[in-house]
Amino acid sequence: MDMQLPVRRLMVTEPVSVRLGAPISRLRELLRTHPFHHLPVISERGSVVGVVSSTDLARISLDIWIGDEEVVDAELDAMFDLARVMTHEPVTVRESDSVRRATELLAEGGFHSLPVVDGEGRLVGMLTTTDLLRYFASGWT
Repeated sequence: MDMQLPVRRLMVTEPVSVRLGAPISRLRELLRTHPFHHLPVISERGSVVGVVSSTDLARISLDIWIGDEEVVDAELDAMFDLARVMTHEPVTVRESDSVRRATELLAEGGFHSLPVVDGEGRLVGMLTTTDLLRYFASGWT
């Protein structure tokens, strides 16, 4: 197993993201309709400015998982904005960073995803603990 393998070999390319300023209902829709639990938050330029997760949503309201979807969306949109819910200045990696570096960051950080950025901070991929677990498990088969 090559711990120096660059992150670009494991990352999800063309990750789904949400723009800063998007309503919470958009965030809920993306998390509800995709098989992931983390979304990078990007600026108009495409730079990563935050990460938001299903856990972040759960913190603001336990009702997000029950009740009439439209009512919950309307209430959350009125009460919260994305900038208040997301994690600001998330830890990121570059495409050329090693699997070892990504693993160390995830092991120490208390989070489960790393936005992958280019030299100008623009989102180019997403790497999660699940991606790394699949890689490590493949070395044992």
